[in-house]
Amino acid sequence: MQRFTSNGYEVIVDENEITFIDRKTWGLGVLMVILGSFAAILVILSVLDTTGKIKIRSDLSGIALPAVAVLLLIIIWVISRTYRTRRDQPAKEIQDILIIDRSSQVLRDRMAKIAAQLADVKARMHIDWWTRGTMRIVVLSWPGGRRAVYRTFGRRRSLNLLTFLKEQGLDAQ
Repeated sequence: MQRFTSNGYEVIVDENEITFIDRKTWGLGVLMVILGSFAAILVILSVLDTTGKIKIRSDLSGIALPAVAVLLLIIIWVISRTYRTRRDQPAKEIQDILIIDRSSQVLRDRMAKIAAQLADVKARMHIDWWTRGTMRIVVLSWPGGRRAVYRTFGRRRSLNLLTFLKEQGLDAQ
């Protein structure tokens, strides 16, 4: 069995199927990084204000900055529980997946609803501009639909997946 994994996306290759799983953890991870950065800035400002290195104009800064930082850390803790639950969930329990069924040459979901014939499915790599171009996204598209099935920081990893999909008979570029 071959497997491609990155940022909550998995491509699992079995004998007759290629399964595309999105654990929906990428957005949660980004949110935790952003909130953690704000919390760290607030802690640093609070320490600098307390030690007298800088003076923040508000009389409440000694209470407000640490309180908001603690609130952000609590929110991060709650989000991290959801993140870990999604990350550790068995693949068989995830409902929203796509499967390339090589024996019947179709793209379908877990419930066997056919999305398209394999000849109509295209795989393309796109640049993710939300990450200022550092991430690459592999997108499957077919008449009437499209979905991101892989997201990674490495261009080479996306190219490896596209090469593999091309070897499987998919229109992949």
